[in-house]
Amino acid sequence: MTTQAPGFVRFGPAWIGGVVVAWLATAVVSFALVVYAVGPLLQNSDQREALSVLRGEMDKALGATQSLLGAAPPDRPAEFGAPVAVLEVPRLRLQQVVVEGAGPSQTASGPGHVPGTSGLGQPGNSAVVGRYSGYGGAFGQLADLRTGDQIVTATTQGKSVYRVTEVATRSLDERADYGKTPDDRLTLVTSTSWWPLAADEATVVTAVLDGKPFRPTPQHGKTDGQDGRTGDPAGWAMLALAFGGFVAAAAGATVLYRRWRPVSTYVLTAPALLVLATLSAMAVWRLFPAWS
Repeated sequence: MTTQAPGFVRFGPAWIGGVVVAWLATAVVSFALVVYAVGPLLQNSDQREALSVLRGEMDKALGATQSLLGAAPPDRPAEFGAPVAVLEVPRLRLQQVVVEGAGPSQTASGPGHVPGTSGLGQPGNSAVVGRYSGYGGAFGQLADLRTGDQIVTATTQGKSVYRVTEVATRSLDERADYGKTPDDRLTLVTSTSWWPLAADEATVVTAVLDGKPFRPTPQHGKTDGQDGRTGDPAGWAMLALAFGGFVAAAAGATVLYRRWRPVSTYVLTAPALLVLATLSAMAVWRLFPAWS
């Protein structure tokens, strides 16, 4: 009769399969928690910081307009991710800071101004993309808007008021929705589904400017992957590093749980697993459409 040596771990196919399934389930749960629980908290934090920065810029611009020489016009577009306007929709009780850029990394912080379109409150067509469900889902209720509803934007140039003329659910027409228009308008765009990969249809809200537009300022040119329908390919590198680290840490934790004290193992491995799972989830979300 043989006895099993203490600390010996028997890795049978069923045991390995069960462990793999358990860790994959943990990764999926972490993904959902990051996007729908932690994501809104991160978005709120980014919004508070962006609002503080924008208020400072507004105060500076106001002071410059009252000086003898007046405010100097900007000579370059806003950096991607920088706050460019406050967007307020009274019917939806929505107030969000709009950031420059409509990629997944930008719309995780707030609605994103589409490069290649006019600045908010300026002549032409200004387009803004926001998320439907992830990271707080700032634009999740866009379809509830009605013709005649008011949309207000505020920038360093001042306040602008738009009136909704159309709310449509259809495929995004990039040339029409993001292109030049004969009037001065604001176009708001989001997904129509909570499903992260949904990119076939969009909710498109068109609103026309009341009054005169402000002077145009330099804007970025049209950029591939900045229309809300695509993900960020750079997310693959982040995912490979984060998920690779998560797999290695999970394998090490599994072995330690079988050979060492559970409490000590938990204290040692839980923080690393939590961080790596969070980074993996954030990387996966960057691969999905920016409006999801």
